[in-house]
Amino acid sequence: QTLDTDAVKPKWNEEKVEFFKACTTGMPAADNWEALAIETAFKDLASEKNIKMGELQMIFRVMLVGSKIGPGVFVIAAAIGREQTVERIENALKIF
Repeated sequence: QTLDTDAVKPKWNEEKVEFFKACTTGMPAADNWEALAIETAFKDLASEKNIKMGELQMIFRVMLVGSKIGPGVFVIAAAIGREQTVERIENALKIF
């Protein structure tokens, strides 16, 4: 998967690394894997880490689909499933 790293670089820092590492364990269970539950968990974690959602959603979209342009990021995550979402976050963390 090709990722638009140029879109992410200006917003990428250690704070985002820690946030997305936490996402891999802090997301809803597979049996509750739907867009609203994912969004709620994502927002709660962002609030806990004091990071604005606007700083995270574009990065999350690039992690999931490779581009900063696309449908709603939580809809994407719900569609591809928990396992694929976590795998794509982990792969992106190695690249960014």
